[in-house]
Amino acid sequence: MIIVKKMLSIVLAALLLFSVLPMTAFAEELDENTVITISEDGEYTIDCNQPNPVDISGANATVTLSNANIQNHGRSAIVVKDGAKVTFILEGFSTIKGNDDVYSCGIEVEYGSEVTFDGEGTLNVTGGKWGAAIGSYGTDINIPEEQRVMVGTITINGGNINAFAGARGSGIGSGYHVNGNTVTINGGVVHAYGRECGAGIGSGYGTSGGAIGVAAVGEYDAGTIIINGGEVYAATAWNQSFDTSDLAALNANDPGTFAAGIGGGYGASASRIEINGGKVVAIGSCGGAGIGAGRGCSKAVKYNQNAYKANIYIGGDADVTAVSATSRSNELNSGGAAIGTGRGSHYGGNIEITGNAKVTAISATGACAIGASKQVSPVDGSVPVADSIIIGDNVQLYAVTAGTYAVDKDARNLSINPNYFGSSDRYFFDENAVAISDIQNVKAESPKGEKMYTVPTGSVSLWANIVPPEPEVVVKKATIGIVTPLAMAVRFEDGSVYYSGDKVEVEVGKDYHFQMCCVDWSTRDANGEKKIHKPYEVFTPEHGIYSDEGIGLAGTVVYTVRLSDSYSERSYDAETKTFVLPKGDPVLRTDTNRCFMAYRFYFEKGNYNKQTGIDNVVYDTGKEHVNTLEDFRYNKPLESLSVNLPLGSTIRAKAYINYELVGEADVFVKIDEENPDRCYTNYYWPY
Repeated sequence: MIIVKKMLSIVLAALLLFSVLPMTAFAEELDENTVITISEDGEYTIDCNQPNPVDISGANATVTLSNANIQNHGRSAIVVKDGAKVTFILEGFSTIKGNDDVYSCGIEVEYGSEVTFDGEGTLNVTGGKWGAAIGSYGTDINIPEEQRVMVGTITINGGNINAFAGARGSGIGSGYHVNGNTVTINGGVVHAYGRECGAGIGSGYGTSGGAIGVAAVGEYDAGTIIINGGEVYAATAWNQSFDTSDLAALNANDPGTFAAGIGGGYGASASRIEINGGKVVAIGSCGGAGIGAGRGCSKAVKYNQNAYKANIYIGGDADVTAVSATSRSNELNSGGAAIGTGRGSHYGGNIEITGNAKVTAISATGACAIGASKQVSPVDGSVPVADSIIIGDNVQLYAVTAGTYAVDKDARNLSINPNYFGSSDRYFFDENAVAISDIQNVKAESPKGEKMYTVPTGSVSLWANIVPPEPEVVVKKATIGIVTPLAMAVRFEDGSVYYSGDKVEVEVGKDYHFQMCCVDWSTRDANGEKKIHKPYEVFTPEHGIYSDEGIGLAGTVVYTVRLSDSYSERSYDAETKTFVLPKGDPVLRTDTNRCFMAYRFYFEKGNYNKQTGIDNVVYDTGKEHVNTLEDFRYNKPLESLSVNLPLGSTIRAKAYINYELVGEADVFVKIDEENPDRCYTNYYWPY
C-alpha cells in the first residue's frame, strides 16, 4: 500500500479527488489496474501490499520502495511526469516491471522530470516494449529529430539496481527512437542490460544499419552519462554475466545487440560520457563500442557524418574495463572499438584518459582498442579515424586488439607520451600494461624491457583474462656509513646496533627507523662480559656497548633515514625527523641538537670529591671497593661528568660525594631553551 507520511491529498486517476483519506481504508477496494496518482509534495512509502501502477505528477516527493511489487499492467509501472522531482529510497527487495506487449518502462521518467535513487535496498526493474527499464519508452516510427521526445534526468546515489531493458530499449536511459538526456551515477551497485540493439546505459535502438526513413545514423544520441563513483556494470547483451573471460557469454547468439555497453544504441551517438571515479565494466557487441557509440550504418543511405559524436572522458581514480565483443562469432558483426566509435561509417570522436585512471580496453577484429573502427567505410571507401586521443602520463592502460592498432595512431590529434611507445604498432603504458595488435605469442620491447604476451588464437573476449607478467622487481642496495659521537650508537628497528665507523647495507629508497643510544661506559667485550683492566690502564669509552638487555640507554625519539638514488639529494626534515642521504655521500651523521645533547653536570658548591653517575651508563657496581687504581677506574661515577645523551629521554642521574650516594634525579634530556643553538646543556646539583 501507499503510506502517506504527511497528510496530503492523493489523486486517484480513475476516481474523484480524495483528500486526507487513509489509504488503508480503500486500497483493498481498488482494481489492481487503477492508477494511483501522487500530485502533492510529501513523503510516501510503496510496499508489497500496493500492486497498482503509480503516477507521480508535478510533485517534489520522497518515495520509499519497501519490498514493492508493481508489474504486469498495460502501461509503465511507475511514471514520473509534469516536472516532478522524486527521490526513491530503496528498502528490501523491490520488483518493478513494464509490459512486453505495450510501449512502457519499469520506471518512466518524462522529459523535464527528475528522479534520484538512494538507500541500501535492491531494485529489480524491467522495461516493456520499446522501453528502458528506467527512463523512456519509444516508438517504432523513425520520426524527425525536432519531433523526438527526450527522457528526464536520472541520478543514482546508492542502492543495488538491476535494470533490464525491454525490447529495443536501454537498461537506463532512452527507448527505441528516443534521445537520451542525463544519467549521473555517484554510488551504489548498478547492473544495466540493454536489449535488441539498446545500450546498457545510454540510448535505445536509434536507426538500423541502412539508416531507413528520415533519421540518419548518428542523429540519435545517448545524451550525457556521468559516473563519479560506485560500481557500474553495463552491457548490451541481455544475459551478460560480466565475466570478461567467458567467451561463450560474450559471443552469445543474442537477437541483435549492435550497441555500446555504455553510450549509443544501434545507430546512435554518444555526445558525452564522463567517468571520474568508481569501478566500471562495459561490454558492447556486434559492432558497438564497449564505451562510446553504437554500430553505424552499412549503407550510404541517409548517413550524416557531421551528426555523429563519440566523446569520452575518463579520469580521476576511475577503474574502467571496456570490451567490444564479436557477437555470434561472426566477423561481420564485429568492428567496434572498446573505447570510441562503433563499426560502420563512423568518423571522429574525442577521447581523453587522464588522472590516475586504470583502463583495460579489449577490442574485437577490425577496430582499435581505443579510437575508431578501422573497417573501410561503406559510404566513401575511406578508413575512419578518431578526431583526438589524449592519454596522460599517470594512466595505467592495458589495451588489446586484433585490429590494426591498439591505440588509433592515425587520430587527427594524438597526444601520448612517446616514452611509452614500444616497437611497431604496439604501445606500452606503465610497467604493468601493454597494447598489442596481433593474435599470437608476442615478444615485444618496451622502455621497461622485454615481455612475452600470449593471446589465445581466434579468441577476442578471452583476452580480458590475460594478466601481464609481474614486472621483475629490482631492488637496489647500497652501503651507508654511520657516524656517532664518542660513546654513542644507533639502534635500527630490527634491533641491530651500529657504532661510529660501522657500515650498513640498505635498500635504495626504503625508509629505515632508528633510535640514538648511549653505551655502557664500563669496559665489556662484544658478548657483554666485563673485561679486566691492565694495571693503570686509562679508561676509554670506545669499550662501551649497547644491548636491549639493559646495557646502555636507548633514546625515545624515532628517526628515519633513507638513501636517495640521487647523487646530490641531502636533507633533514625536523618535523618527521627524516634524514635523506645522497648516493654520492651515503653517510648518516647524527648531529647534536638533532639527535643528542651534551650534558655537563656540576655541583653548586664546587666539584672536589663530588661525582655524577647515570643508570645503565656511568654507575657504581655496588662491589666492595679496594684502594687500587684499577678498582678506582672500574665502573665508577665520574667527576665533572660530561656525557652525550639522546634527546627526548629521561635518565636517572645520581650525585655522589666521595663515592657515597647523596641524591638522585630524573632528568629530561632537551635542548637548552634559553640557548637553543648551543651544543651543550649545563645541569647543577644543589650540593
